[in-house]
Amino acid sequence: MCLYEPKDPDTSHPDYIRITGLIQKLKPKGILISRAEYDTNPNVVSLVAKHGEKILPAVVVNDFVMLTGRYPTDDEIKQILHVSDNLIERKTHCCSCCCIPGFECDE
Repeated sequence: MCLYEPKDPDTSHPDYIRITGLIQKLKPKGILISRAEYDTNPNVVSLVAKHGEKILPAVVVNDFVMLTGRYPTDDEIKQILHVSDNLIERKTHCCSCCCIPGFECDE
């Protein structure tokens, strides 16, 4: 799965921060979500040419554009990547010393 984003994404947006946390949480488990600028994918370039950058971010899986205009929800990521709930579900409590916001420690 690849997220194609604008050249200058709003890194303070809550969904950007949420996705960044998920990427960091899933990577050690061997589940990769990559990020790239939209101009590296011809399908996304074509969509941007037709509709403008408002269609970004775009989610692409196996060269198929699955979602445009927003980041996927946690449930959509679970469905796209076929991962279990416990890998993505946000927790309500944490030690708050070292965790990604919204995720509990793995201890």
